[in-house]
Amino acid sequence: MFDIAETISTALDRHQAGARDEAEALYKRALDADPREPTALYLYGLFNFEAGKVEAADRLLTKVVEVRPGHAEGHVALANLAYWRGRHDAAVDGYKRALAIQPDHAAALINLATALRDQRQFDCAITACGNAAKRLIDPAPAYAALGGTLAAAGRSAEAVEAYRTANVLAPRDVAVCIGLAMALLDSGDAKGALAASDDTLAWAPDNAEAWFVKGSALMALRRVDAAVTAFERAVAIEPDHAATRLGLGNAYAELDHADRAIEHLTRAAELDPGSMEIHASMGSVLWRCGETEAAEKACWLALAADPTLVVAHQNLAAIHAERGEADLARHHRDQAYAQGALFVEAAPDPEATVLVLTTSQSGNIPHKYLLPADRYTRLNWFIEYASEGQAATLPAYDVVFNIIGDPDDAGGAESPVDAFLKAYPSDVINLPAKVAATRRDRLSDLLAGVDGLVTPKAVRLDAETIRATDGGLAACIAASGLAYPLLVRPIGSHGGIGLFLAKGPADLGQANIRAGVYATEYVGFAGPDGLYRKYRMIFTGGEAFPYHLAIAEDWLVHYGTAHMEDDEARQTEERRFLDAPASALGARAMAAILEVGQRLGLDYAGVDFSVLPDGRAVVFEANATMLVHPEEADGEFAYKNPHAARIFAAFQTMVVRRSRKK
Repeated sequence: MFDIAETISTALDRHQAGARDEAEALYKRALDADPREPTALYLYGLFNFEAGKVEAADRLLTKVVEVRPGHAEGHVALANLAYWRGRHDAAVDGYKRALAIQPDHAAALINLATALRDQRQFDCAITACGNAAKRLIDPAPAYAALGGTLAAAGRSAEAVEAYRTANVLAPRDVAVCIGLAMALLDSGDAKGALAASDDTLAWAPDNAEAWFVKGSALMALRRVDAAVTAFERAVAIEPDHAATRLGLGNAYAELDHADRAIEHLTRAAELDPGSMEIHASMGSVLWRCGETEAAEKACWLALAADPTLVVAHQNLAAIHAERGEADLARHHRDQAYAQGALFVEAAPDPEATVLVLTTSQSGNIPHKYLLPADRYTRLNWFIEYASEGQAATLPAYDVVFNIIGDPDDAGGAESPVDAFLKAYPSDVINLPAKVAATRRDRLSDLLAGVDGLVTPKAVRLDAETIRATDGGLAACIAASGLAYPLLVRPIGSHGGIGLFLAKGPADLGQANIRAGVYATEYVGFAGPDGLYRKYRMIFTGGEAFPYHLAIAEDWLVHYGTAHMEDDEARQTEERRFLDAPASALGARAMAAILEVGQRLGLDYAGVDFSVLPDGRAVVFEANATMLVHPEEADGEFAYKNPHAARIFAAFQTMVVRRSRKK
């Protein structure tokens, strides 16, 4: 004889054992016998939900509620299904119906709070959590839900306390431990978050979320290498977690490992294509790699999710500026900095707090390694966008570092900087007036009379002058008295972009005069072997330091394109310069370069130059924007790192010394 109760029991056994085909056949047999059997409807509804057959599950669970309207479990199951489908209003109603029947139903109490939280009804969700805490025998889940609600509401300090209470009640609940660590991180307690994640990993070493939180805490503490290790562990355990991939990509980007950063950010975007943070990070990395079109696309994807995203507007401003699209660049700068001109990068235990005067344009000193973020708090102030009276409300700082190093790319910052320094006299690293004297057309006057030094004459011709002059650029150059051959470059360009050698007026047609040009007399500097050498010395802390030597076959010498790789002879010559610059340059050139540092009078600056066959030095440029960075520790240029480290140490010693004078 057919026993429907026994059939349902056997179906549940087969269901739980994973024998899904047998279980489904038995559920169907029970419902064929009684289409309104509530237990069979309920269990078969859950069976279909697990299988992803949402519509079938919805029909079955709806029928459960119809058949047994006073059964709380049916209402909870149907509400869970509605929540899973994103129908949060229906879920809230369902949980409330369940609680009207069974006020102490644990799942309904907790899930109601969660659904209200996700609707951003935070006050109602908090009330629901309080109700759950009073009714549940074990209130730990209620306090955990309260912590999640408070965190979502931005009340991170209160979230910490809620999670701490839950943690006392359930010390080995992974979700509670992770929630506590994340709340600590959100509240600004990165050290506490790191300790909490380590405590969790001590007994749950294979928990991907704990490794993710640890990596995030280490990033906040500026311990980027350690963060990479933590994120890599998380990825190994859970490869398809978008937030971990994003964290790892950002960590690699911070370490200048662009290829690895792009690999993980690409995977993150595949996992979460709607994330503005992922696209924004990808845009930043691609822009630094010179992948302009891809960077622009990533920035627009980020802005599609959040039209106010600052970093995306910053990158688009830089992209348009490089193309010479001044109006579009200005539009994106305005969008970025209208939201705020001050960006604080807080170090965990700062040796000094530095007010960094910066411009939204490209004429800034690269200072990532000069002021490492794990040791110095940086108050980055885009001063041309400062609001009225903002200077009086700035956070306390120890010293001012003016990183606006290129007078041509100071934007609208010059007047605000001058006004600020007059109103608030400070010890300023790199005084603006001394920076202004390094402009290309002013350099020959600044360095005039230095024995053993050749400083080619240069003129600055703005676009209006060129357009207003009959004969255009050629006539302007003729009137300047410069002699061909000439180096011609757009005003504000860097890295050789737009630079060319004009042997006569006929070559000037290729000039980009949109922003005006510099014309500089060219001095041939090929060595006896026909190769071209460009040395760089850095002046900081009252000392001169060798940084690099690039050797190339062509006059347009840049370290990145000089083919120094895999060339033992060139690297050996660079090593000799780094180890003994005076010997490599000769006494006359060395003395001249040291005098250049004195004439510049800047706290941080550099000079690019070569040595002529007669022993004199010829200057290409001398200014504050010189880049110094470490090389890969295991790369073929790692021999440069001790020399870069000496530059960083001298600069940082100066910063700390001057901070203590305050």
